[in-house]
Amino acid sequence: MLLTDAVHAIETVGGVWLGISAVAFILLGLFVEIRRKSAAVDVEARRDGLAEASKPSTHSRQLDLVAQAEKRPAAKKAPARKAA
Repeated sequence: MLLTDAVHAIETVGGVWLGISAVAFILLGLFVEIRRKSAAVDVEARRDGLAEASKPSTHSRQLDLVAQAEKRPAAKKAPARKAA
């Protein structure tokens, strides 16, 4: 009797856990799909030039920082020699 009750309790807990996992998996799938669609809309907007030009993306700011770091300082010109 005690063993039967324990098995029944384990089956119940396992069933509840399985149900919660299924719901979480479905919600995760919906979340990923929504994020994928919103990212596709953002890419299309940037491609069409509809994105705000005043707010550069993080990627373009990183590229700007890299470009600034790669610039070499201008060499100073040597003074012109006087003719003898």
